[in-house]
Amino acid sequence: MIILKKYQEEAIDNLVQNAYRLIKRPGARQPLVFKAPTGAGKTVMMAAFLNKLCEELPEKLDLEKRKACFIWIAPNKLYIQSYNAIKGYFSEMRSIKPVFFEDITDGGIKPNEVLFVNWESINKEKNLMVRENEQNKTLYSYVNQARFEDTEIIVIIDEEHMFANPKTAKRANEVLQRIYPKIEIRVSATPITNSDYKTVVEREDVIKEEMIKEGIVLNPALDTYTQEGGKSLDQTLTDISLKKRNELLEAYKKLNININPLLLIQLPNDVTEDNTLDDQKYIDSVTQYLEVYHDITMKNHRMAVWLSGRKDNLEDIEKPDNMVEVLIFKQAIALGWDCPRAAVLLIFRDLHSNTFTIQTVGRILRMPQQRHYPDAMLNQGYVYTNLSRDRIEIVKDDMNYITMNKAVRKMDYIDVALSSSYINTRLIRNRLGSKFRLALYETAEKMWGVSRTLDETSYFERNRICLQKYFINIDVNSIEIVIPENVNLTGGLETKLVTQTVRFAKTTEELDRLFRQFCRANVGAFAVVDSTPVLEMALKMFFEEYLDFSEFVSPKIVLYPQNQPMFIELIAKAIEAYKIMLEEKANAAKKEVVNYPWEVPKERIYNEFYEEQDKPTHALEPFYQNKKASNPEIRFADYLEQHKEHFEWWYKNGESAKEHFAVPYINYLKVESLFYVDFVILSKKGVTYLFDTKSAGSDAANVHHKHNALIDFIEARNKAGKPTIGGVIISKEINSTIGWKYCSNKIHDTNDLTGWDYFNPATIN
Repeated sequence: MIILKKYQEEAIDNLVQNAYRLIKRPGARQPLVFKAPTGAGKTVMMAAFLNKLCEELPEKLDLEKRKACFIWIAPNKLYIQSYNAIKGYFSEMRSIKPVFFEDITDGGIKPNEVLFVNWESINKEKNLMVRENEQNKTLYSYVNQARFEDTEIIVIIDEEHMFANPKTAKRANEVLQRIYPKIEIRVSATPITNSDYKTVVEREDVIKEEMIKEGIVLNPALDTYTQEGGKSLDQTLTDISLKKRNELLEAYKKLNININPLLLIQLPNDVTEDNTLDDQKYIDSVTQYLEVYHDITMKNHRMAVWLSGRKDNLEDIEKPDNMVEVLIFKQAIALGWDCPRAAVLLIFRDLHSNTFTIQTVGRILRMPQQRHYPDAMLNQGYVYTNLSRDRIEIVKDDMNYITMNKAVRKMDYIDVALSSSYINTRLIRNRLGSKFRLALYETAEKMWGVSRTLDETSYFERNRICLQKYFINIDVNSIEIVIPENVNLTGGLETKLVTQTVRFAKTTEELDRLFRQFCRANVGAFAVVDSTPVLEMALKMFFEEYLDFSEFVSPKIVLYPQNQPMFIELIAKAIEAYKIMLEEKANAAKKEVVNYPWEVPKERIYNEFYEEQDKPTHALEPFYQNKKASNPEIRFADYLEQHKEHFEWWYKNGESAKEHFAVPYINYLKVESLFYVDFVILSKKGVTYLFDTKSAGSDAANVHHKHNALIDFIEARNKAGKPTIGGVIISKEINSTIGWKYCSNKIHDTNDLTGWDYFNPATIN
C-alpha cells in the first residue's frame, strides 16, 4: 500500500480544491499549475489527486457535471513511465482506468479514464492519432464524444517546461485549443505558466521527509585543480569525479549499506565547428581513458552507454547494487529517468547558458532509500563541470540548494569519539491501512463468535449460523435494497425521480454505489477518500473468508436495512481497535533512537545563507557562519578564537539532520526529541567541551530539559574514561569584558546563575 508523505497529502487536498474552483468557473482552458521539485513524487501525487477527484465528483451536487475524463500529455517516452506508475497505483484503488489510444472503445473517452498520450504523436496534423480517418477514430473525436456525454475534459501536461520553445508552445496551444479542456493542469519542477490557481510543494518539505538530497554541490574544477602528468582537463575532471564516487561507496560500506553509487558522464550534445574531434572520437576518447587508467570497461560491466542508437549494459542499472559504476550519455536520459543511486554528475559540454538550475542536475537528486544518512557526504549530490567558477550563475530559486561553498576537515584533525543520535520516525497517517482488516476480523470474532478454525463441520456453515443467531439476514434471495428518493447512482446530470419515495436496487452498479456510500459514511474520523476502499475490501473479504460469500453478495447483506445497525456497530468497534493498534505503533516509533559514532564531518556544504569568515581554529576550513547566527553564538566563536592556544580545534555544529551531533532528551511535551549542541571543542589537554550558547531566560520551556540530558550524557562519558565538560553556557560581563558561565550540575532554569562556573580555557581540566 502506498503511504503518502505529509506534504503529498497537503498538495493533493490543495489540487482537489483548486480543481473544484475551476470546474465551477465559466469557460474552458483554465490553467492549474502544479509545481513540485524533482524527486517529490509528482506522479504519485497526481495519481492520488485523480483518485480523490473521481471519488468525490459524483457526490458534488452543486456541480453541473459530475463526471470527468483525463488526457495525460507527456514528451518522449515519459508517458509510458507515467502510465505504468499510475496503473500500479490504481491496482490498489481501482477508481481510475489508465489507457492508451488503442484501448479506447465505443468512440469516446469514458468517465474516470486517463488517456496517456505521447506529445510527439499529436504535435503534427499528419500524425495518425489526430489525422481524420474513415473510422472517425481520432483524439479529437474521442474528446467530442466524451463532451457529448456530459463528461468534463481535464488535460494534464507533464513536464510543462519542455514546451517552453516558442515553436513547441505555439503548436501545443493549437492542440489544446482543439481539445478545449475545462482545466489544463501544468505539472513541472520549473513551470512556465502563471496562474492564480497554483499548488506548490516546497523543496524544504521534501528534504525534511528525506525523499531527496539536502543539496547539490557544484564544484567547477577548471580553476580549482591542476592538471597532472600532461592530462587534459576532461581527464582530470574524470579522475576527480571517480574519486568522489569511490568515497561515496566507502561511506555506504561503513554503514553496511549495499549501494553502488553511479557516476553519470554527460558528453557534449553538439559538436562545434572548431572542435577537432567528431562525435564518435569524443566518445572513444572518454571510454578509452576509463579503460586504460581506471579499468572501467563494457566487458567487465563497470561501464554503460546510453546514446542515440546505442544502449549497452543498461539492464537493471537502476538497482542499488548493480555493477555499473559509470554511465556515459548525452541527452537520451534527460527526462523521466529514475535511478536513485546516481550520485555524481560530470558534465562535458559547452552550455548554451551558464545558468545552473535544478533541471540541469535533476538526475542525482533522489535518495536511494528515501532516507538521509549519518554521513553528510551521502546526503549531497555532486556535479563537476568544465566551466570556471566566475562564469557560473545559479537561478535565484535554487540558490539555497545548488551551492559551491564547501568546507573540508583539517588534515591534523584529532578524533573526539562522540556518540550521536537520531530518531527514526514512522508517521502514522490519518487513513485506514492494510492492518484494518485484521482489526475487523478480530472484532467480528468477539462480537459474533465466528472463527476460521476447522472442526467436524465446515466453518463457513457454522459462521453463517452464528450471524443468524444475531438476527442478521443472510438469505440473499429474500433481500431487496432500498434506494431513497433523490440519491444519484449514475453520476449523471439529472437525478432519477420516482412516484414513490423509494425504489429497489437491481443492478450490480447500483449496489456498488450504495455500498460505497455506506462505507464512506462509516470510516469515522479517518480520511474518507483513502479509507473508503479499504473498508469496502475488508467487509468483502470478511464475507469471503468467513462465510464463503462472493464480493457481489456481501453488499446486499450489509445494506439490508435490518442488518445495517449490526454492521455499523462492527465497523465502529473495529475502528477503535485499529486506533489502539496505531497508538501502539506510534509509541514504538517514538522510542526508536539510533545511536552511532560521530566525528566532525570530513566535509560540509553551506548554502548562500552562510558567509566565509576567518576562524583558523575551526575544525573545518574555511569557516562559514550563518548570516542569522545569534549574538551568543557569534560572541562565543570569537571568544574561542581569542583563546585558540588552548584548543586543538572547535566546531560549530548544525541545527538538524542526521549528520550533526545530537543528544536525545524528553521535551516539555514529554516527546522524545534531539538536542543539537552548538559547539563541540577539543582542548590541548584532551578534554572534550560540549557547550550550547543561550541568553539568560531564553528557551525557557526546554532549556533545562536539554541541559540536564547533556549532563547525563557527559557523566556517562566521564565514567567511560573520556574527560568531558559542558552544558548550557551564558555570557556574563566581568570587569567590562565578556566572560562565560556554565553549570556542571542539573538546573531548573537559566535565570539564576548562582553556583555556575566560569569557563576559563587556561585553567579548566
